[in-house]
Amino acid sequence: MHEDDAQTSWFGIQRPLDGNTPTFMDYGRFAHLLSTTVEEWSSSFQHIQSSRDNRTPSLVSFVGQTGHGKSTLIKLLIDLHVVDGQTFCTPVVGAPGVTDPTSEDVHLYSDPVTAVCEAPIFFADCEGLLGGEREPISAKLKRTLHKAAKSTSLPTPISERELAWADSTSLRSRQFAVTNLYPRLLYTFSDVIVFVLKNPRAIEDVLEHLVNWADAALEMSSNQPVLPHVIIALNASENNIDETLWDPDIATSAILESMSRTVFRNTTFKKYAQFWRERKRQIETVEQLIRSYYSSIKVVRIPEQGRPQLIQTQIRRLYAGISSACEKARNRKAEVRMLLDAEELQSYLQSAFDHFARSLDHPFDFVQASFSNSPIPLDFGGNILKLAINLMRVWENQIDIEVIFQELSYMVASCIMLDSARKKNLGVARDIFPQYLEHLDAALENFCESHWPCEYVESDSHLRCVNVKSGHGEKGHQNASGKIFADGAYESRRTFDTLQEEFANNCFFRLQELLDLLRQKRNARNDEIQVAAEIHRDDVMAWFYRHVSGDGRPGRYNSHSVCFCCLLRPPEHALPCGHVLCTQCIMIYGHPRPGSRTEIQIEYCPLEVQTVRASQPWRVHLKPDAAGVRILTLDGGGIRGIVELEILQSLEKELNGRNGRLRIQSFFDLVVGTSTGGLIALGLVARNWSVGNCIESFKELCQKAFTRRTGSNIPLFGFLVDSYNHSKYETTPLHEALQVAFSNDQYLFGGQRYDQNWISPVKVAVTTTLSSTSPVLLANYNRRCDDKLSYQFQRAEGVDTELKTWEAARATSAAPRYFKPFHHESSKQTYLDGALYYNNPIGVADSEWKLIWGSNLCSHPDIVLSLGTGYDPQKRERPQRSSAVRRGIFRNGKFLLKIAADHLQDALDCEKTWQEYTRRLPEEVSRSRFVRYSPQLIKDLPALDDVHRLDSLQEMVRGFLSEDAVKFRRLAMQLIATSFYFETEKVEQLALNTATITGKVGFVVL
Repeated sequence: MHEDDAQTSWFGIQRPLDGNTPTFMDYGRFAHLLSTTVEEWSSSFQHIQSSRDNRTPSLVSFVGQTGHGKSTLIKLLIDLHVVDGQTFCTPVVGAPGVTDPTSEDVHLYSDPVTAVCEAPIFFADCEGLLGGEREPISAKLKRTLHKAAKSTSLPTPISERELAWADSTSLRSRQFAVTNLYPRLLYTFSDVIVFVLKNPRAIEDVLEHLVNWADAALEMSSNQPVLPHVIIALNASENNIDETLWDPDIATSAILESMSRTVFRNTTFKKYAQFWRERKRQIETVEQLIRSYYSSIKVVRIPEQGRPQLIQTQIRRLYAGISSACEKARNRKAEVRMLLDAEELQSYLQSAFDHFARSLDHPFDFVQASFSNSPIPLDFGGNILKLAINLMRVWENQIDIEVIFQELSYMVASCIMLDSARKKNLGVARDIFPQYLEHLDAALENFCESHWPCEYVESDSHLRCVNVKSGHGEKGHQNASGKIFADGAYESRRTFDTLQEEFANNCFFRLQELLDLLRQKRNARNDEIQVAAEIHRDDVMAWFYRHVSGDGRPGRYNSHSVCFCCLLRPPEHALPCGHVLCTQCIMIYGHPRPGSRTEIQIEYCPLEVQTVRASQPWRVHLKPDAAGVRILTLDGGGIRGIVELEILQSLEKELNGRNGRLRIQSFFDLVVGTSTGGLIALGLVARNWSVGNCIESFKELCQKAFTRRTGSNIPLFGFLVDSYNHSKYETTPLHEALQVAFSNDQYLFGGQRYDQNWISPVKVAVTTTLSSTSPVLLANYNRRCDDKLSYQFQRAEGVDTELKTWEAARATSAAPRYFKPFHHESSKQTYLDGALYYNNPIGVADSEWKLIWGSNLCSHPDIVLSLGTGYDPQKRERPQRSSAVRRGIFRNGKFLLKIAADHLQDALDCEKTWQEYTRRLPEEVSRSRFVRYSPQLIKDLPALDDVHRLDSLQEMVRGFLSEDAVKFRRLAMQLIATSFYFETEKVEQLALNTATITGKVGFVVL
């Protein structure tokens, strides 16, 4: 039973026997439970067409002392509602007379009633309070299975996080986790807390535990929209009590009434009541005290053995109370626009896991988490909002919301004027302005609801509340440390309703002024777009960014997700100053480079007109619209990446002949790599290495990266060393090697740039996986996408949270069990190897080229070259695994749990992924455009980390490739051919179905 129950583990702590730092383990149970019902749910609700799991789950946490029946109640709740033919996991119930705790950590179970509904309920069974350091029975079993090498029946964690704060014996103890870490997570995310008590006569004690448990977590979250509801389950109540007390409403009233005045006598109650009175909240009864920590309180009595019918009735009443409280919590969250769907809740939970693994002393902020989990829309309204947030942060608490939007109005109006000129929209302000009004309203409303902090300031300490309107909730006023310093609701002198008309009017009248100025300055010889751009730059931005920076430094306004020049498009081109502009702004503020049809020169940044200009113009390469798209993808495969490098070198030699100096990456527009393929992609593009340099760096990197831990080579003992450290190889040598290879100064995207000799115009992307089990793409470019994809395109808001190139390399190659997950401190994200989802990234590349360039001019790329790391066709095939996520993260819950055990898809899977891709191509498309090359190496392929076989593998591949010289010569000619394009200048219709087309032939080598 305990082996089966181990599979229901959600999260917990692994404590090394040698006393080293404990590890927080996430077993992926939440994602797994959702994945098992998503098919049935989506088929039951035919009207749902979304590609994501839009269900809104509720979490119900059962807490209480060890042995008081938490697991028993969950089992009864599940068994009561299971119908014939259904199978639902239930907890293991402790045997009578056994005093040791039964289970450890936190387990998660599905409610049968709501499993396939739009609002599923999950029961969390938390390790018991006051269990001390006694090892639970399930923990003993785990240890026994590990020793016997029979751990295959135990759950495999999908992510691991070292507990950075656990630096002493007491902080590493089991009891500390149960009373401090688990409450922070469960109190923060639960809609309902069921507090189980077995001795109804000690009700005062249970109320103490109830408040103590909540107090440990109350100030450890900010902007928490709703406090959880609490249900006290009085388990094993005497059968001979007054029959009316079985009614939960009567039982609740009776207990609260009898305990009412203990708030003035009980030491614990007095302490907490005084805490709230000091914050000007009146506490006169125990109920008022409890309602300071919970949204509501309900008492349900469960009888002792002997009355089975009554037990069933009370379990139904308990379930009804849970269901009602969950509905109230969801409704309240919906009112404040903080109701999370299944995928959002999973992301927030993972953010909280990351947060509380790093620190227990700083609050988890729902608003900050929302930036990465629920990104701001990439439209005009979202971009205005981002500028408003930036302005608020620069000025901190020195200006109010009214001033922020007064300052913004001139810049917003100028952006509308510029956009209308670009689009050639005719008319006056009253004709143009209504098209943009919806975006202005959306930006203002979102800012007021979710970003402007409460204006309450404590008179003595001058502390200001940090909670925003949507997250203020019932706690009261909190400071940045999470401390509650005063009671009260959200306060703000201005609201969306009082600012809406004023902001719109300011923008409208300033747009009128700018359009009048545009008419005055424009004459027959001047292009309206150019005049509008000059007004925008010289009359608006030159003043605006100097003024709102406070110190005259426009560099304080910088975004990697929105062009702060026009507020209309994503930024794509980084300038030496660090500002990043969109293509249209680059074109309008730059000029074509003499003698080039594909490069723009820009003399200075339009956001910093008055700064000293660079000695040399900055060059920006733009892909001609008529040119086709050329794509290179590189599989993962550890040291077998040398196979891909040798293939590329053979191609490069064919392209250059004897004396050429062209680099292979110059013949591609987009390069996408995974894991070791990601390292190669970043070396070729982000560092602009030749293939020869890339081979040299790759071999050095492999030698340094695969550094075994001290003692890990010793038989048996080595297994323990690797297990306790959760990785086979040292982290420090890997980081040092990556920093040497990829530089510690270069950002993957953006950042100040002084030398563009090494900058390649080729776009590069690498796959990785967030510890939240979500596939992610890291790239040196931007593109807009409003659709939900099977992966996230991750773009930092600014350079302070952007990944450096070496960090992107570390993220894509963080193979589980080989290397520790990579934690990026500034963004608070934790990454695993990209091969967990996309070992062959062809599907990602196919999506990306369409998002970057669109498919209007060409429906398919001119060439797609997909390179593998070699495979053995005689190897026994395993059951085929899906190469991509079809419906959000939850459809692949089982898939991820499985590959977490062996970590990486093998080479045969990559071949199948390619076959799937080509099978979906239309029949009329020439298959010669799509080339897959991964040599069939009959000998046993080396393991991903077998660095000792690197040289022999390289020699074997060279011999194999020499036999394919004709194929490479043909492929080289194909690459050269796809670099030509025809640019139409004139089309002259002659007769029916005939025309003369005049144009120029161009050649693109990046």
